[in-house]
Amino acid sequence: MGMTWSELRRRVARLGAALDVVVRSDPEVCGLSGSHFHLTLHHGGQGDCTVNDLSLIDCPNELVLMGFERWMRGAGYPLEP
Repeated sequence: MGMTWSELRRRVARLGAALDVVVRSDPEVCGLSGSHFHLTLHHGGQGDCTVNDLSLIDCPNELVLMGFERWMRGAGYPLEP
């Protein structure tokens, strides 16, 4: 079973804290962005992210999160276990 919308929003909030950026969150959309990255998840189940050579557009939210977290790990940002 996939993550719920509430779980996805909490996960994005934790990623934002790790990146030290403000998270945008409303009932339909949540996301974060910085000078060289962007992540957006939509309540309908599709999201997107762009960073370096990673570009996921209109992909399942969980796939987008996995890709973005993989980039964060590779870039040396701390993620909870």
